Parts: sequence; structure tokens; C-alpha cells
Amino acid sequence: MSVNKGFSFSAPKVATENSIERLSFDDFFEMSVAGDLLPAFPPRSLQQLITLVDEGRSHEISILEWLDVVENEQHWIGFNDQKVANACRAIWLAICTNDTLGNIAFFKAGLAIDGRPSTVVKPLLESMDIVRGVPGLNELDASRIDWLNAVKRKDWNALAAMCFDRLLPPRVLVKKLMLPNANTYLQHIPEYLVNCAPRSIDDNIEGWLSQCFHSLKVTRQQVVFCDALITQYLDRLYRGECKVLLEDMCLPDSDQTLWYELTDASQAKLKQTFGLSNYYELSTISRALCSERGAIALDIDEKEQKQIRSRTSFWSNYSEQFNRTRVILPQATLNYLQEDGVRLSNQVSTFSNESEDCAEVFIFELERILVVEILRGEVSETRIFKNSEWNAKRLLDGDFNCIGDIRELPQTEVHDHLIVWQYFCEKLLRTKFKIKPNANVKYFAGIPKSVSAYSHDKGLQHPDKMYLAERAEQLEQWVEIFWRHEFKTSKYGQQSGLQQKSNLYLTKAQMAKQLGNQADYELFIKKAANQGSSEAMWQLGKNMLLASRNDATQRKYGEDWIAKAASKGHLEAIETANKFRITFTPHSPLSADTPKLNVTNKSNVSKPSSKEEWDERNRERSQYLKEKYKDKKTPDNAVKVTYKKTRNYTSDDNQGLRDRAKHFSKSEWTSKNRERSQYLRKKHK
Repeated sequence: MSVNKGFSFSAPKVATENSIERLSFDDFFEMSVAGDLLPAFPPRSLQQLITLVDEGRSHEISILEWLDVVENEQHWIGFNDQKVANACRAIWLAICTNDTLGNIAFFKAGLAIDGRPSTVVKPLLESMDIVRGVPGLNELDASRIDWLNAVKRKDWNALAAMCFDRLLPPRVLVKKLMLPNANTYLQHIPEYLVNCAPRSIDDNIEGWLSQCFHSLKVTRQQVVFCDALITQYLDRLYRGECKVLLEDMCLPDSDQTLWYELTDASQAKLKQTFGLSNYYELSTISRALCSERGAIALDIDEKEQKQIRSRTSFWSNYSEQFNRTRVILPQATLNYLQEDGVRLSNQVSTFSNESEDCAEVFIFELERILVVEILRGEVSETRIFKNSEWNAKRLLDGDFNCIGDIRELPQTEVHDHLIVWQYFCEKLLRTKFKIKPNANVKYFAGIPKSVSAYSHDKGLQHPDKMYLAERAEQLEQWVEIFWRHEFKTSKYGQQSGLQQKSNLYLTKAQMAKQLGNQADYELFIKKAANQGSSEAMWQLGKNMLLASRNDATQRKYGEDWIAKAASKGHLEAIETANKFRITFTPHSPLSADTPKLNVTNKSNVSKPSSKEEWDERNRERSQYLKEKYKDKKTPDNAVKVTYKKTRNYTSDDNQGLRDRAKHFSKSEWTSKNRERSQYLRKKHK
């Protein structure tokens, strides 16, 4: 044992005998090249080799001599056509009878035919067709010659048929034939592999097609293969290997999907077969925008990329419920997508008159609502519209000059994309619009895994207080920016400063309620009510009446607020007032906080399409004109035309009146005149 600073180890054991077996040079030479022929010296000419073959002595020719005449064109100088043909015959005979020579020669021929660097002389390559007809050719050499001849002719269908006959993928067959594996011509075969299969396929053929797909290493080849498979066999596939292959590789929700590379026809068939929605076109565009090239070309920063991805992931949870969709893009974005090779449907259009805040807009129909996603910009909001015929025609078929035209339309709800926005947006869809995610959603896409567990009854997990506090800070600024843009529209542009403040306070109250901040909610709802918001009046009055501790005074205040809201035309307030017999003044058709019709901007007013819409439009205009001119007096110089309805008396009637008048006394005439005077005074009072 050896000891060193507290460590001990055993000494290594050394072998007692080390020896090397001694061999003579002759023994070593015999071991390495025994049985191999050495080239003749001096080297034999090509004509001498042909003579040996004709005499049946080809076994006396070494491999090196054959390779020399196959590769060295100097041996062929001076040969006429007859001698060249005779030489090719002799060499091909040797190639087909000598396995080692055949493997080398066919490999080199494969490289040459594929356009790779090779030293095989041209006469041998050109005479390969003749060799195929020689009787007694073994199966391996015959298959090699057939394969190489098909490559020479660029007959890709013949190559695919050879693969199908043997039920082997192309690369496996090439390896079995001992030909070069890295062949450029293999990129042309995938489409023909599907074409050569029969119309009715069994499990063996499906297995072969699946093997062919997995043998393809280039994505483009896989796409071509899948396009052909979908076009020809998707209708007849059940649950075999090919159906599983398409589900794993071609559906848009797969991890390594080819969906975005498939043709429009293939995508349409997959949508029909697997019941896919139009969500995936939006997803395709989002992927292109968030790619590295897209971000650079369109100046999309990291924050905007993250938002676009999060929205795309969020709406993927509702993908099965997507119906009609539309995409409106800036011209620069459309140009980039077309240059990048993204295939776009006819539902993609551009803004006709772009402005500085122009951004990509997704519009889609989701059951009873229409959702408008503005992907970028200072506000970058989601607007939700009622899915009425009017809104659907305007949003899905109308022309827009810029995003401002969309913001002109009156929406039902607006949502932000600040921190933990997914929780509140899902809750809004589930509670107010009764829209739930896809039935198979157990974990919500687009949010961290730790909080993504989803319940179709309760929704997502409630965010932590820390995130809610951060959201409150961000919302404060976002609300100000949002209303700054809203007040530029005709919906609110004619409102007074107090009315605009009431809208701002009402939004802040709703945000405070969303975050569970009751004190801020009560503060802003009172401010909004005092500034004239009918919705705020209604909410404030309702809260006072429903408070757990309220006295007669508070109930009176609550009834007063509900009466004020009802007087301004708030429907729920009117119903409550009528139900509980709260007195209120019937509202004017156009109350102070109702946006007036913008008759100057005719581009925003589309033509009604039905009689009912015409009637409704005429009623609104009549109410508007009455309200506008109710306090205006008629000018003194105005010409008044009155029409008095008179009775057409007949001659008999006149005669009867004259006859009765003859018998009136003076007192009767006086009484009649007095009654008429009183009647006229009352009439013209």
C-alpha cells in the first residue's frame, strides 16, 4: 500500500510478460492480399482485356485493371464506333459477372448520372440500355440498370413504381441496390409515390406510404407528399396509418405541423374532414408577423410580438366556434406576407387610406358576437360588437379607410391587453355573452402552465393580488389613452366636457369593480352619475336600493337616481321604475348623453337593406329633427298656409237651414250668437 497525505491506494499490477508476435513480411503480405489478383506489368491495353474476355479468361483480370479502363479515357482514344461498342460489351459483361467490380461500377455510374463528380467514361453510361436486354442478367444488376436508366430519362413515375412493387421507400431501395444514397433526384419522387398506389388501399399500402413519408428528410418533400395524399386518398382513409399521419403532421394544432405549407385545396379538405374552423388563417398571419424576418421588416418590437402571440394563443381556446373571419392589413404588411410566400384567402384586404396609427386588424364571428382585434398601436384593444345583420355587413364586408372608421362604430364592450387580461376577458365572454372555450379545453393556452387549469363552470384561477395591483396601475393610464381616442370619433365628439368626463369616470368605475376595489368603484360611479351618465345613475341607484344597510333617506336617493336614469332613457332603469312605481319624466328620444347621428360623414352611414331598417332610420331622423328645432320660433315673415275642412252642403240642406231660421225669435238668435262666440273664444284662446 502507498500512503500520501492521508490517502491510500493499491499499486497497479504490471503484467509479467509483454510480447509481440513476430511475423515475416511474406506472411503479412499473404494475410492482407491473399486471393486478390495483382495488375499485370506492364499494364494491359483495353484491346487485350477484350481479348481475354472473349477467350473466357476474364477471371485473370484484376479489379484495378478494370477500374483503369472504366475511368481512364486514354484507353479509348483511337477506337471507332465498332470498337467502342465491342469494348462496352466486354466491360459490361465483366461488371455483371464480377460482384466486386459491379458494386463499384454501378456506384460510380449512379454518381455520374446524378450529375455528381465521377470518372466513368461516357460510352459506358450511354450503352447501359443495351445491357438490360442481355439474357441471364441477375436480378440485382437488372434492378440497378432499370433504376439508373429511369434516372437518365427523368422518369420519376417509373422510380416510384419500382418502390411500390417492392413496398420499400426510395432511400431504402437505393441502399438495397447499393447505389449512392445522397441523390438529388429523390426530391422529385414523393408526389409520384402517392400517384402510383391503387385507388383502394389496404393496410400494407398504408404502411408503405407511411414509411415513404418518414423517409423524407426535407420539409418541402413532406409537404408535396401530404398534398398528394390528401387530394387523392383523404376521403377513403379511416383509422389507418395514413390517417394518423395526417392528424399528427398536417392539422394546425400539431407540434410540428405542415399545415401552413399545404395548398389551399388541401387545407379546405382537412377543414371539411376534421371539422376545423377559420381560426387557423388568423394563426398563420400571426406566425408570419412574429417571425424574426417579419419583426424586422414591419418594425414589430418584442412587446408587440408577445401581445400578438398571447392573443393568438388565447383565441385558440375558442377555435372550434369561429365562423366567418376577416383580416384588414396595412399595405406594407400585405406586401411582406406576399413576398414571404404566405398564402392569403379572399378574406384578407387592406385599408384604403392608411394613417399613422394603422395596424393589423382581425375580425371574427364568435357565436352571437363579432370580435375585432386591433393588434398594435397605442390602445391595441379588443372591441366586441353584437352580431346583428347591420354590424356583420359593416365589419365583414364593408370598406374601411383606417382604424378610425372601425372605432366610429358603437361597440358593446372594449377590452384591454394588459397584465392578466386573459382572466378578465374569459370571464366577460363566459358570464355576459355565455361563450365558453372548446369542450376539450382543460388547460388554457396562452398563459403559464401553473395557472392554466380551466373549469367550464368557474373559469380560470383568480390572479394573485400582486398582479391585480400592477394591473390597476396599468389600467389607469390605458383608460385615459382609450378615451382620448374615443373622443375623437363622432360618437362622442359632440358631447360636452362634462359628458365626456362622465364616460371616463364610468369606465374607471367598471375597472375598479373588475379589480375588486369597492372604494374606487363607489367614488367613480358617483362622479360619473353627477356628470350625467345614465348608466352610472342606474348603477348608483340600484346599489343604494340593494344595500344591506339602508334607511328611508338612502332608499329615497336610490329611487331619485333611478328616476333620473329612466328620464334619460336607460331601459333597465325604466323597467325598474315601472315595476316599483317610481315616478319619472318620460325621456326625450335624444337625451343629452346620446351620441347624435353624424350626417356629415356619409362614408360611415351605409344604405339600409330592408324596409324595417328604412323605417327605423326615418324614425330616428324625425326624432332628431324634432329635438333640434323644438325651441326655434317661426319667423314673422314666414308664409303660413292653413287648411280648413268644410262640409259640402247640398241644396236641400241649405233650404232646410233657411226654413228653420225663419221661425227663430230674437232671443233664440241672441242665444245662438252667444254660444258661437264662446266656442270661438275657446278655440282661438
